[in-house]
Amino acid sequence: MYKTKSLLLTLLLSLGLSSALSTQAAVITFDDLPETDIGSISEGYGGFNWGDSFLTNVAYAHKDAIPGTGFETGVVSGNYAAFNFLATTSVISGEKFDFNGAYLTAGWNDGLNIEVTGFLDNLALFTKTVVVNTSAAQWFDFNFAGINSLSLRAWGGVSIDPNNGGEFFVMDNFTFNETPAAAVPESSSLALLLLGVAGILLGRKNKKA
Repeated sequence: MYKTKSLLLTLLLSLGLSSALSTQAAVITFDDLPETDIGSISEGYGGFNWGDSFLTNVAYAHKDAIPGTGFETGVVSGNYAAFNFLATTSVISGEKFDFNGAYLTAGWNDGLNIEVTGFLDNLALFTKTVVVNTSAAQWFDFNFAGINSLSLRAWGGVSIDPNNGGEFFVMDNFTFNETPAAAVPESSSLALLLLGVAGILLGRKNKKA
């Protein structure tokens, strides 16, 4: 009986772990990239291509590289965050994925608009426009499911620096999840079934006693 109870407990724990893993989103923080003030994100980092040409490349910057701007306040974790190189539209692509969301900040222009569009094989499935400032990073939920390409286009706003500016956005904690949400209730149902079996076995043991 002790072996049966131990086996059931092991199964339940493994199910709980697998459920947690199936719902855990992957978060790209840009903090494991080479240490530098400003650098280019290499192809394949985090499982994605960070641009489809030199002009639409996504770069990253240290929070102290441009102090007093959104390049500093836009860093949520660690010391680094991504930004749109040359203030152009950025393209992020890879295998099919679900884009949950990210922290977004304006680099220089308060009131910056960012249009985020999710594509599947060049067909636009989702689009959402958000407005950001330089003062603090804001989390935005997007929940674009089943896409393989993401574009971020920024425009407008007023620069906080009369000598510098540009339609730059800063992005941190890029969050995605490739696991279908349907995996969770299936595991939960199986866990409940095992609990029921355990109850029956314990009941039989008590009757024999």
